[in-house]
Amino acid sequence: MPPPGKVPRKENLGLQCEWGSCSFVCSAMEEFCEHVTQHLRQHLHSSGEEEDEEEDPLEEEFSCLWQECGFCSMDSSADLIRHVYFHCYHTKLKQWGLQALQSQADLSPCILDFQSRNIIPDIPDHFLCLWEHCESSFDNPEWFYRHVEAHSLCCEYQAVGKDNQVVLCGWKGCTCTFKDCRKLREHLRSHTQEKVVACPTCGGMFANNTKFLDHIRRQTALDQQRFQCSHCSKRFATERLLRDHMRNHVNHYKCPLCDMTCPLPSSLRNHMRFRHSEDRPFKCDCCEYSCKNLIDLRKHLDTHSKEPAYRCDFESCGFSARSLCSIKSHYRKVHEGDSEPRYKCHVCDKCFTRGNNLTVHLREKHQFKWPSGHPRFRFYIKFSISSNAPSLLSFLLHIPIKNPLGLQLLSLNIPGLLPSLVFVP
Repeated sequence: MPPPGKVPRKENLGLQCEWGSCSFVCSAMEEFCEHVTQHLRQHLHSSGEEEDEEEDPLEEEFSCLWQECGFCSMDSSADLIRHVYFHCYHTKLKQWGLQALQSQADLSPCILDFQSRNIIPDIPDHFLCLWEHCESSFDNPEWFYRHVEAHSLCCEYQAVGKDNQVVLCGWKGCTCTFKDCRKLREHLRSHTQEKVVACPTCGGMFANNTKFLDHIRRQTALDQQRFQCSHCSKRFATERLLRDHMRNHVNHYKCPLCDMTCPLPSSLRNHMRFRHSEDRPFKCDCCEYSCKNLIDLRKHLDTHSKEPAYRCDFESCGFSARSLCSIKSHYRKVHEGDSEPRYKCHVCDKCFTRGNNLTVHLREKHQFKWPSGHPRFRFYIKFSISSNAPSLLSFLLHIPIKNPLGLQLLSLNIPGLLPSLVFVP
């Protein structure tokens, strides 16, 4: 039995087209993508003929005919093309997931909703390679990820000392180094957001086989989850899952410039980049704005658009916004009536609908402060002992209490609620 995350892969895949009623199956991605391209050409050609007949371009829409999808774009055919090619890539990942699951005799299939298996993320832009001096763009994620992998294979090693060599990451704004091309190739997935496996049942995508198999193990029946966290009482199917969870209670990595502590080296690197670095490698072509990551740049580019990017789809509602979170917030408050206070002060029991309002209250009314380097208070969902129902979100007090392990135990006991525990260095 191979170790977790090291599932052997077969060369032949069963790539089945799910466009409409098509039943085409092949084993090679090149052939599969070419087949789907033919569907796209026919679909877009027929849409163009219908537009000529109706002579009303405002009624044009580009809908995906992939089974259980429902995607529709009113903007351009390019959105549909990127979307459908992602279905091709997603189909391959689900095949890898099926093979990984079949190699684990002790695991049962995912029990989540099969209807979501073909729901894929929105692809608002081309896949853009930010390797130095490259900036090639792609509509098909399969070709994009292969292109980026080729960069990692062509990198030259640089000497860093006696008999020591490293390979450099050439991604824009990245200064990481690695001992070989394989490690660099794995690192590049953090830039491209490439996933390597998907659940064949629910369609969820994962960065490695270990996370996918953990997704399956977390669905184990409660009576088979024998490993329980001593701090928050959560239960897990394996000891390794419990150990991974316990790391959330202990922050091992301290920032050298402030009091911030992080559970992972990657978290500490992100903290250093965003809190202590002035480097802003991502620049707007339309103005002088610059930022520290591509996500923030894409959000900023929306401000240059004359039309709002999102509109509320509730009947007779004309609300529009430039961000998806604004639309979701509007829908919850206006159409779902979600205005109940979710945040409760543990000192005076005053309730708030937003976490930042509780933060201001704690600072100004009760003079609470968070440690240097931490950007905000953190709030946790509590459960009632009597009903096991979710209670109001409550602030976790930073009260240092020394214990035999030399760690600070931060605790909060609220009447009627389970105590919350977390460790910090």
